[in-house]
Amino acid sequence: MIKEITKTTLLDQAIVKSHQGLITIKPLNQVLEDFKVDDSNCFNNIKLWENQALYIEQNRSVQFGDNTWYSYEEVQRNVTFSGEDELAYQLRIYTLLKLTHGDVVGGKPFKISTLQNDITYLNLIASFIRKRGYSSFHELEFKPDLVIRNLIKDYLYEVAKITIYKQTHSFTKLFNVQRSYKLFGPKVCSVFLDLIEDLNKLYHPSSITYSHPVIPTKVMKRILKFTSKVVKKSQRKIDRWLELNSDLIDSLMNGTLEPPPENDTFELIEKHVRNMANREEFIQLSESLADLKLATYLNILAYTGMRYNEVLTCKLGCASYKDGIYYLTATMTKTDNSKVEMEWFSNAEAYESIKLLEKYVIGMQERAQAVLSSYRANIGNRQAHNLEEGLKNNRLFGVSPSSCSVSFSNSGRFTKFEVKNKENAELFDLTLDSEDIAELERLESNYKGVRGKNRGIPYEPGDQLRLTAHMFRHTLAYFVIANKLGELDDIRYQFKHLSSLMTFVYTRRAFLASMSLIKTTEEFSEILIERVAEELIDQAESQSLKGGAGEQINKTSKDLVIGITDSQSKHSNLIKQIHFSSIEELKKFFVKNIQSIRGLPTGYCTAGEACKIKGAGIPSGCVYCGSKIISKRHKINWQIIKKEASQKLATYSSLPKEQQDEYELFAINWKNNITAADYVLDEAKPDKNEGTQA
Repeated sequence: MIKEITKTTLLDQAIVKSHQGLITIKPLNQVLEDFKVDDSNCFNNIKLWENQALYIEQNRSVQFGDNTWYSYEEVQRNVTFSGEDELAYQLRIYTLLKLTHGDVVGGKPFKISTLQNDITYLNLIASFIRKRGYSSFHELEFKPDLVIRNLIKDYLYEVAKITIYKQTHSFTKLFNVQRSYKLFGPKVCSVFLDLIEDLNKLYHPSSITYSHPVIPTKVMKRILKFTSKVVKKSQRKIDRWLELNSDLIDSLMNGTLEPPPENDTFELIEKHVRNMANREEFIQLSESLADLKLATYLNILAYTGMRYNEVLTCKLGCASYKDGIYYLTATMTKTDNSKVEMEWFSNAEAYESIKLLEKYVIGMQERAQAVLSSYRANIGNRQAHNLEEGLKNNRLFGVSPSSCSVSFSNSGRFTKFEVKNKENAELFDLTLDSEDIAELERLESNYKGVRGKNRGIPYEPGDQLRLTAHMFRHTLAYFVIANKLGELDDIRYQFKHLSSLMTFVYTRRAFLASMSLIKTTEEFSEILIERVAEELIDQAESQSLKGGAGEQINKTSKDLVIGITDSQSKHSNLIKQIHFSSIEELKKFFVKNIQSIRGLPTGYCTAGEACKIKGAGIPSGCVYCGSKIISKRHKINWQIIKKEASQKLATYSSLPKEQQDEYELFAINWKNNITAADYVLDEAKPDKNEGTQA
């Protein structure tokens, strides 16, 4: 006989409450399994409240299965539901939670009159996706981004009429993970917010738009210092953890528990851990490794520019090293559920942390296999399914760190940058000071958010940076341009390389992604040119610039006169002279007239497309070019050039005469590089005729 189900017991079984008071609505099949019933019709007669109304049809108790819930308030309001599937059940549970809990456990409950608009919108969405073959809001989270985007876009065009009406705040606020009790997951909410922003820009442009801000340099350094320390600490701990985890696995495979636990993976593993000889050490090691997952995630975001949902698709073996280049591969799912692999350039830091995390993940996978092998009958179907599917997915970020349990997740359960280990918490410092805010101001990025209540609100000293995954993408683009490590062509090249690995659909997608990144870098272009121009004039005042163009700028800053010629050749004709009254006036002239400047490790090139030896492998060939400017920031590279050339020349000198003949042209090049480096480093007088040019 089924025990009577009340409003309280239904809510207790229908949701999951976190330690922070957040509420998640469980899938209906789990609730039915908990109550041991076949369908949701058994909830229909649950009494919610008693109405005292003037109209007899409303003067009755309101039950869970009613199509209309009449208000118990003085104001005669009601909410209406339609359908008998899981979507209808979810809307009823959603409404009941709002009326009893508010947004969180212990929150302020809503009135029916306040909820009317929300339920109206949700009914419209439910009706729309029901026609598209969906029976639950939860299903959306497991669909590819492109499928979600197209579904929401169709709804906005067909039902919400976004081409005519700008969507109200009461509609857009529904797509919030916390407020929706995860009926709309993080992926759905992210796709919706990005799409609604794009469509509003298209159909309802506003006077001010905000792009994702960059991460201030000092904050970024602290983040990367955090990842470095976590990775180094994990390197010291991982082998011992693997050894003890192997002991735990042996215990799971060979040990017996009396009585064996039922439907609880945590209780099962925790009992085996309790019997371990090195239990305390194992738990401490597990806690020490808890932030390795976050550190690896941060490294990938920082060094590749990947989107967070792309990062989460990474699988074991995704990192590779070929021909001196680090690569990272992620698997993307298309709208027809076929898969395609994409490659990103990476670096040693990301590669090393991925390889370290893979060791941990493999250890956790072996633990899951041991549980399934020895205790499949003692855990619930839901937990067993999670372990089986998690092992099949083989995702790098699919394992949830734990000493006494094992489970898998598609969402990662770490993407909000929450530091697990208290020892590492102080390292992950996002506090902004006045210098950080000044940098954000210079880059027109001083605002807390691009949407919502924090849209456009500036930071103050002492505020915490509101970090998002997409900010790393913008920061990487800015860093490349700001430090003259490349230009727009280089960014285009990387994305062109990626597009060659894709089908036609993904070629277009990669092109759009590259254009998004290019657009980001262009926003900084004007600011950066101004900074470079000011830097060059400041150094020219002390006559410290080198290179053909650098020497000319030195002379111009001294004489405050610049000659305009008809070309850059030796035989150019002087057209006119411009005289400047002050160095500040000269700076303004440079800022206004520097149209293109290419950053190379050996100096700046102002020739633009006219340069015939862009990226030349022989640095000395460019030093005296009329378009070459070498500043103080480039001198360290010239020190390296000189050191390497000197070492090679010393090896060359030690060779027998017959072998030296084979490398004579190389020796000439090394000598020229040393001569050029001596000039740049002020270790020899400039002599344009010195050395033999190859």
